[in-house]
Formats: sequence, structure tokens, C-alpha cells
Amino acid sequence: MIDIRTVLVSYAVSNAICAVVIALLWLGHRKRYSGLGFWLADFAMQFIALILVALRGSIPDFVSIIVSQALIVGGTILLLIGLERFADKRTSQIHNYVFLAVFLVVHSYFSFIQPSLLARNINFSLGLIVICAQCAWLMIRRVDAEMLPITRGVGSVFLAFCLFFLLRIILDLVVNPGNELFNSGIFDTLSVLMDQMLFIILTFGLYLMVNRRLVVDLEHDIIKRKQADAALRLSEEKFFKAFHSSPDAILISRIEDGRLIEVNEGFSRITGYSREEALSNSSISLKLWLDLQDREKVIAALKKHQRIRDQVYEFHIKSGGTIIGLYSGEIIFLGDEAHILSVVRDISEQKQAEDITRLRLELWECAATYPLENLMQKALDEIGALTGSPIGFYHFVEEDQKTLSLQAWSTRTLAEFCQAEGKGLHYDIDEAGVWVDAFHQRKPVIHNDYAALPHRKGLPEGHAEVVRQLVVPVLREGRVVSILGVGNKSSEYDESDVKLVSYIADIVWTIVERKRAEEQIRQLNVQLERLAMTDELTGILNRRSFFSRGAEEINRFLRYQAPLTLLILDIDGFKKINDTYGHMAGDQVLKDFVSALQRNLRRTDILARLGGEEFGIILQNTGKENASVAAEKLRKAVEKQSCVVNEGQTINVTVSIGVATANDEVQSFETLLRNADAALYQAKDQGRNRVFLMVDK
Repeated sequence: MIDIRTVLVSYAVSNAICAVVIALLWLGHRKRYSGLGFWLADFAMQFIALILVALRGSIPDFVSIIVSQALIVGGTILLLIGLERFADKRTSQIHNYVFLAVFLVVHSYFSFIQPSLLARNINFSLGLIVICAQCAWLMIRRVDAEMLPITRGVGSVFLAFCLFFLLRIILDLVVNPGNELFNSGIFDTLSVLMDQMLFIILTFGLYLMVNRRLVVDLEHDIIKRKQADAALRLSEEKFFKAFHSSPDAILISRIEDGRLIEVNEGFSRITGYSREEALSNSSISLKLWLDLQDREKVIAALKKHQRIRDQVYEFHIKSGGTIIGLYSGEIIFLGDEAHILSVVRDISEQKQAEDITRLRLELWECAATYPLENLMQKALDEIGALTGSPIGFYHFVEEDQKTLSLQAWSTRTLAEFCQAEGKGLHYDIDEAGVWVDAFHQRKPVIHNDYAALPHRKGLPEGHAEVVRQLVVPVLREGRVVSILGVGNKSSEYDESDVKLVSYIADIVWTIVERKRAEEQIRQLNVQLERLAMTDELTGILNRRSFFSRGAEEINRFLRYQAPLTLLILDIDGFKKINDTYGHMAGDQVLKDFVSALQRNLRRTDILARLGGEEFGIILQNTGKENASVAAEKLRKAVEKQSCVVNEGQTINVTVSIGVATANDEVQSFETLLRNADAALYQAKDQGRNRVFLMVDK
């Protein structure tokens, strides 16, 4: 019969070999898969435990029995932890730690208090059944579906362990092993050999599981690589299509010297340079940047931030003009060399539309505050900036459609180019230069080669030299009402300039018309107000205005107690004058009468015709002491006045005057007026041609 100690030693040797295999697995794959270190710890603990068991009798029983069994069961728990980490199914192991403690207590009891090899064997088998069952459940039920084919074999080995230890419990119950391990029968020896075989199978299963997972991961990596390659090809295809079909200008240039490496069709369309022209030059040699310092700023920003987005810059194009571009850039590496991937969107029209909207609002605001001359000059300045034209002028065309009047030059024209006199000058259209073609043709005219025009005329002394010009007429109801012109743009004028200048010229004329209409309305309102407030015959205030002013003066008197006097005047015998000489003579008498009064009144005195031959005068800051004196002065002036009427006939008139001064009892203008009327009645009753002062009660 084989000695069980020999079997244990051989088991330890095979276990050591298995531990080496697991150690190699750990060294090769520890960075790829987690948990392998726990496997290695378990195999090391199993090996040590077998050595301790084999040395029973040579070492203390506590070490040989208790420590060895703790290493086996504890190591199996570590194996479970490692498997969970390998399968990415980590859970808390507190229950297993508690179980290990209970296991050791029971094992110690049946080792030292009531020694029983049978009890210890059953306790040991039950302990491993509990842990191996958890390992089998993990490998077969808890893992993800895609990992089950990889872990199913190891799970089956753990199920075999469970069946093996269950069978061992049954055999131990049937065949009592006695109380001495090394004196046990053939069944214990066979069980150790079976345990050894299962352990070797487990090692082989773990090795295969790792390698199978490596194969699966490799297959996944290959699939992902293929997918990545396909995605890369698709991305390159999309990039190629996007690069060449984009309406924006896209270019790749060397960061060092601006050498163009690739451009798309959008670049050629926007700048006018063909792909061949671009690739044989650099952005610097083509002078794409309007301001080369802008390129330096962009490069500095790219070196700092790697990319920039949506910056506005101006660029030259082949025709000599400029565009406003929305620039985005990013540093890319082709090989080891840094390049700039640039995208430029032409926003010239958008920017122009924004500028036109802004200008339209500014012009309307300007029209509310400043004269038309300033309005037109501002419009010319803005048009000059938008079109790059240093010269600008604005003419009105008179109603006769034959005469022009110069209204404004642009600020830059006056400051830098033109010293010719002419502001406000009226002259015949036929005497104007070739720009008047716009008037005759009733449409915008472009002269991009002014010097070559056969019908051009000489320019006045001090006039700016003209290289090219754009002139647009403004029409209303078929008539040309104004002409706006710009000149000397650095590149040729085109239809976009025509559209812009025509639009702004029309806005300016609309504002001019409105300002003129507002001025006419204002003048009419002034006239209407004057007519509503004055007497048509004499030109002095009428009764309505007089009462309004009287109410104001009474309020001032009540607030400040400033002296106030009211005179009511009535021409004596005026009806007889009308009956004798006629109403025209009567009207002349009224006019001369008013003239006599005005010559003897102060500027602050308020004179009004109350109706017919009755008049009223408000004397500000005049009390009763001076009231009679002022009234008497007026009476004498009228008495001395001679009126010349029909066929040189002379008429002398006299006037009766009632005087009333404001006092504490006067609380309204109507009261003061009644007092003055009563005084006038007394003057009439006492013989006319006299002054009567109403005495305070």
C-alpha cells in the first residue's frame, strides 16, 4: 500500500509545479488582467499547507493541523476573490471571512478538545464545498454571457471539487478513518490522489481560461482594428469629400514659411487663385493676409492653444480686392513637420449686410439730430469705408431736371483729395462730367478705366484725380432726384458695389424727403399757430391768446404778488368812421391805431385785439401808481395820430381807456377784466377820450 506521507510529498511537488505555472501566468498577464495575483497567493498557500501536513509529527500539531487547514481554506477564498476580479464581478467577502473563522474554531475543537479525525475531515470537506460552490456559481452563472464560454470549464472543475468533497464525506461516514491521518486506510490515500488530480486539472483549466480569453480579446482587437481601419478609411474619404466640396476656403500650409501644401476648390473660388498657382506659392508670397501681422498673431495663438476659432480678418484676393473672412485654424503634423489647417469663410456679404443695417439705423438717428449736410457726409464716409472708395459726392437734381446742386463731399475727399470749390453750387447738368451718364441713362454707371473714356471732360482746378468711379441715380416717379458717386477704389467696381451704393443712396434720399417734409410741416404748424393766436388784420394777439396770457399773468401775480395792470381800450366813434368812409378806411384806422400803441409800449407789455374796435393791454410789473400815467401816454399818442384814408383824407381818432390793477380781491383774469370793463364804461360815460382808473374798494 502506498504511504500517504509519500502521496502528500508528491502532491506538494506537483502543487509547486502548478504554482510555477500560475506564477508565469501572473508575470505575463498581470497588467492585462486583474486577480491573477490572488491565484498565485492561493497556490503558494496550498503548497505551504501540504508541506505542513506532510511534516505532521515533526512540527507542532497546531501548525500541522490548524495552520495548514487555514491556509488551504483561506487560499481557496483568495482564489475566489481573484476569479471575481478576473471576471470583473467583485463582491464583499465578509461572509467568507466569518465562515473561515467558524471553520477554524470547529477544527480546533475537534483537534484539541475532543480529537476526531472524522469530524475534522467532514469540517474540512464542508469548508471547501462552500467555497468551491461559490467559485462554480461565479464561473457558470454570474459571469457575463460573452465570457461564459471562457469560464465554463473552470466552473465545471469547481463542481467536480464539490462532488469530490461530498463523496469524501459519505465515504468517511461509511468507513471510519480512525484518529490518525498517517494510519488511515486506502480511501484517504485515494482521496488525496484524487484531490491532487483535480488540482492539476484546475491549474490546467485556469491556464486555458487565461489563454482562451487572450484569444477572444485578440479576436476582438482584430475586429476593432478592422473597424478602426474601416472608420479611418471612411473618415479619410469623408475628409477628402468635405475638404474639396466645402464652400469655405480650406488650405494646409507650413507653419514655418506659409508654403501651401493643399487647397480646396472653395479656396480657388473665393481667392481666384487656381490650385496650381496656390501650391507653387506661399500665403506670404500671394499676399493673402491684408495685414501680415495678423498671420503672426494667428501663429502665436496656435502655438499657445493649438487651435483658434471664428476670428475675423481681412484677406487679399487675386482680383486686387479684399474679403472679410471668418478664420479658424489648427496645428497638425504631417510627418514631423508642423502645419496649419486653415478654414476661411467669406462673410463679406454678411458683414456688409450687418454694416448696412447699422448704417441705416445710424443715419435715421443722425437725421433726428443733425442737419442734412452732416447726414449726407456721414453716408458718404460710410459708403467710402464699405467700398474702399476714398472719394464720394452727393448732388441734388432740381425740379427742372436741368440743374444740379452739390450738397456734400465725403470727409476724406475734402481732407485728402479735393480742394475745388463748389459746395452748394448750382450748375447745368450738361456742364457736368462723364459721371452725369447716370442721369441720362437713368441707371448706375461704372467707369473702371476713367482715363480711357472718350467723352470725359477736364476736371476743375483742385479736383481729385479720378481713376475709376461708380455713380448711381435715385429716381422718384420717373425723375432723377439725386446722384451719389464714389471713386478711386483700389480694385474694379462690380455689381455688389452697385447694389450697396444704390441701397444707401436710396436711404439717404428717403431721409432727405422726410426731413424736408418735416420742415415743411413744422413751418406750416408755426404759421397755423401764428394764425390761431394773432389777429389777421393788425398782426397782434387775438382774444384767445390774450385770455391765455392773462391767465398766466394772474397766476404769476397770485404766486409772487408782482404788480399787474389791465387796460381796456375802445376807439371813440369808430362805427361812424366805417359808415362815413367805408370799412377799408376803418381797417386802416385800426392798423394806424395799433402802430401808435406799439410805439409807446414796452417790449414786455401784451397788446391784443379783443374784437371790433376794442383792444386790451396787460402791463407787467405796473401798479396803480404808474397805471394812469401809462394809460394817459397811450391816449395822447392816439390823439396825435393822424390816419390817411381814401384819396388822402385825414382822420383823427380818440380812445377811451379803462384801467384796473390786480389786488387781493382779484383771483382770476376774468375778475380783472370785469373791473377794467367797468372802468372803460365810466370813461365813456364821462365824455370819452379819457382814462378812468378803477379804485380799489
